[in-house]
Amino acid sequence: MSTPLTAPGRLVAGRYRLQSQIGGGGMGAVWLALDELLGRQVAVKQVLVSESDEALAEQQRQRALREGRIAARLSHPHAISVYDVAQEGEVPWLVMEYLPSRSLAEVVQADGVLRVDQVAQIGAQVADALAATHAAGIVHRDVKPANILIGQGERIEGLVKITDFGISHAHGDVTLTQTGQITGTPAFLAPEVAQGYEMGEASDVFSLGATLYTCLEGQPPFGMEDNALAMLHKVAGGSIRPPARAGSLSGPLTRMLAADPAERPSMAEVRDELARLAAGRSGDTTTVLLARTDLRPAGGRPSTEVFPAAAPEAAEPPPPPPPVHVDDRPRVVPAARPPARRRGVWVAAALAVVAVAALIGFWALGRDDPGGSDTQAEGSASPSAEAPASASPSASEEPQTEDDTTADPTDDAAPSAEPTEPTGQQPTEPVVAPATDPASAVRAFFALVPGNLDAAYQLTSPGFQQRFPLASFSGFWDDFSSVQISNIEPRGDDRALADITYVRPDGSSTTERHELRFEADANGRLLLDRDEQV
Repeated sequence: MSTPLTAPGRLVAGRYRLQSQIGGGGMGAVWLALDELLGRQVAVKQVLVSESDEALAEQQRQRALREGRIAARLSHPHAISVYDVAQEGEVPWLVMEYLPSRSLAEVVQADGVLRVDQVAQIGAQVADALAATHAAGIVHRDVKPANILIGQGERIEGLVKITDFGISHAHGDVTLTQTGQITGTPAFLAPEVAQGYEMGEASDVFSLGATLYTCLEGQPPFGMEDNALAMLHKVAGGSIRPPARAGSLSGPLTRMLAADPAERPSMAEVRDELARLAAGRSGDTTTVLLARTDLRPAGGRPSTEVFPAAAPEAAEPPPPPPPVHVDDRPRVVPAARPPARRRGVWVAAALAVVAVAALIGFWALGRDDPGGSDTQAEGSASPSAEAPASASPSASEEPQTEDDTTADPTDDAAPSAEPTEPTGQQPTEPVVAPATDPASAVRAFFALVPGNLDAAYQLTSPGFQQRFPLASFSGFWDDFSSVQISNIEPRGDDRALADITYVRPDGSSTTERHELRFEADANGRLLLDRDEQV
């Protein structure tokens, strides 16, 4: 390859003033430059060509010029635009849109794996750009996390764009034969490409699937090998590791990563399916394709706006917490007292009947009703069983009588009136009651998911809630109809191993071994802090 003689201040093609180097790789250095004609910042990449093989060098120059001109005609909100292909001497320079950003590879390396909703949204947007690329007759050939950029800055924060359309020869390219060259990064190649077949649109679909898989699983579907040829051998075999953390993306990823190119969906189909998943049941797919993605670990705001599936699902469980626990107490307490008040009235009436005539007894009963409040303290001090004598002395007490008749059968035996309150408390009790050993904490948490997500979320630590807002927490559990735990194995005072079986609405299930780590709050209650597959 020819050695680039470049330095800040150099004027390329009489128009682009180099300012600072912002990247580089097997293809050459990438510079931030000023377009002095239009007065805007651009990214300028020098395309390196072979020094030893003139025929190959000419082929590389013509290819860069041809494909650069094609890419320059592509305008898409999620694609880095190519503005110009400048020829200076024997070297072509690609002039592109400049986006202050981090690559998706840098995001995953620095922040860890992403949530399913984030990956679905990013995947839908990149697939939208690639679908437009394919429609323009361009095959990207090097879709990977390093070529997907996430904007940084006030006006571009979270803007997703894919770069290097059909022109990149990334560092680590492997020459398979003297006449055939594999362009792309081996870990993200499609099996047919590793076998020596021509790259096509289906190859881009596979590479995008491998990219999204990496964002969820932390490594490519074929793993990683330092030896590029060994990596190619793995890829050519076409046997991927099934995704374990993909949730609702498991199906789409499996189809995108099919070994047979004919079995993969088109890029437009990938876009539509991922957009539907990211939008949820009541969301707008158009919003997904245009939204900014907040990839901060504690963020998720744009993602939750376009991933509202969690809200409807989380809205179903709330009926147990609000109505029962709060309303039962007012009903039980007043219900226990008025019957006792009325009991005092009837006892007084009975004594009056014995002492006086029946007529005077009824008269005494009538007068004692308003005076019953005087004896309320005495009556309420008597917690003995009340027979179902809930007849109403006057129409004015009708609402109270209804409450009392509801409570009276329970009041028939004092013990059954008392348990009413704890029984009403039953669903909330696991949330409040301290679990001070990890095995109990595991059982308490998984007893609440996926049916009562609000209560389960209360059993997570502040650190957990910072990393996973309620919307993303709910969005994860939205993919499952039930969950089962078994083989709980405590490890010390703050962690446990357990087998977790996730059951999907279609009846399929996945069992994983997880290590769950807990953090004690001020009251000694263990709260879930981390959940990692082992």
